[in-house]
Amino acid sequence: MTVDAPPSRRRRWLVAVVVLWAIVLAAVAYASVRRGDATVRDQSSLTDALPVVDRAVGELAAAAGSTVVLHISGYDLERGCRITPVRSGAKLTREVTIYTREADGPGLLDQIVKALPAGYDARARHTAKAHALRADAGDFVAIRGSITSPGVVSLSVETGCRPAGDIALTEPAVDPGVINPVLGAFGATPSGVTAAEAPCPNGGTVRTVRADGTPSTPPTSLAGPLQALTTGATVIVNSPDRVAYRTSQAAVSVDAEGGELSVAATTPC
Repeated sequence: MTVDAPPSRRRRWLVAVVVLWAIVLAAVAYASVRRGDATVRDQSSLTDALPVVDRAVGELAAAAGSTVVLHISGYDLERGCRITPVRSGAKLTREVTIYTREADGPGLLDQIVKALPAGYDARARHTAKAHALRADAGDFVAIRGSITSPGVVSLSVETGCRPAGDIALTEPAVDPGVINPVLGAFGATPSGVTAAEAPCPNGGTVRTVRADGTPSTPPTSLAGPLQALTTGATVIVNSPDRVAYRTSQAAVSVDAEGGELSVAATTPC
């Protein structure tokens, strides 16, 4: 025969357990704040995540190697996402676009996985229908990648929705010198010039400059006007609407659409 504890005693034990659990949670939260380690994404702001994003872009640029044409984007800041139904936030994304030989996309994803830091826990997945890459850059910053068309690998570095904080995004100074010869080959004047950069893991900076232009005379092909610039270069893509090549100084792509040209040139890691 057993005798149940009086209700008042059970209540005291229950209150003691609840208080102890609250103390444990408070201690964990305090230690997290002291270390600066967020335990959930909404404890970390975009200001906190910004250097993680930039570093990841540089890591991807270096991991892609020296036999591809690669460009990085600037910052895509989207405000108004929902952290909770009653709390709004913002998210930041940067893109890395890589041109390679049509058959080399899956192998390039594997190469990037192997070259990324071990802490990123990078993985590639290949099926008959798709090829994808997933990695974690830290501080709840996700890396996603896929082959969007034959020979084109698209990678994104994403913060997800979180508090914006006091984020200040600055664009680097624009120097169109690297793309002027390319547009000049078509008799085009650069417009809408932008620049983006990220730190390379072993020092230095990867930098992409972009510009648009209208050819003075619509070319019958892209390769003809670019012949002088691509002599001695490694041509990765040579199609009617895109040429991508790599010299010892830069990786360059030229796209034609609707009579307009889009040029990007990257100084690699």
